[in-house]
Amino acid sequence: MARLSPVTEKTSPEVATVFAEIRSTRGFVSNALSSLGHAPEGLKHLARLGAYCKYQTDLPERLRELSILCAARGVGYAWTHHSVLAVQAGIPQAAVDDIGAGRNPAALPVPEQAIARYVAEMFSPSSVSAATFSELARHFTPRQITDISMSASYYRALGTMVMAFGVELESPEALKVEKDWQKKNVS
Repeated sequence: MARLSPVTEKTSPEVATVFAEIRSTRGFVSNALSSLGHAPEGLKHLARLGAYCKYQTDLPERLRELSILCAARGVGYAWTHHSVLAVQAGIPQAAVDDIGAGRNPAALPVPEQAIARYVAEMFSPSSVSAATFSELARHFTPRQITDISMSASYYRALGTMVMAFGVELESPEALKVEKDWQKKNVS
């Protein structure tokens, strides 16, 4: 159950403006983002970072979703959204299952395994090893490494707030809107 009262476009003109911007970049306003509407200015900036991470990085959709999925591990809300989107982007279900179980997805190509290992280590107490970073750098440009890092960090931060606020998952109909939007608007 959500711990904060719901925020809607009727809450204030400022919230309505921010929600309209979010809807224009995603097709809908998720419960995760609407839960942050109590701070509309902060939500506006966070949503813009999220739009960058989701739609404007120097990563193909498959690698973006892989980065996001690895960060979403352990965050039920984010996992429900992005496990479906990762498969839609071409990540095999077996790899999704491995990531969900905390295993490096051996069935993925080596560069994608490097992303999975890197993101897992980003959020571990000991951080990223030199060997893991070197492996990632063999396959990706500095810009792509930065985009992987920003995307994973954004989704982990959002997931942390979602868990703290007790944000409820959207209806199957809303999840379908997201999936269809992604399929139509993301390459």
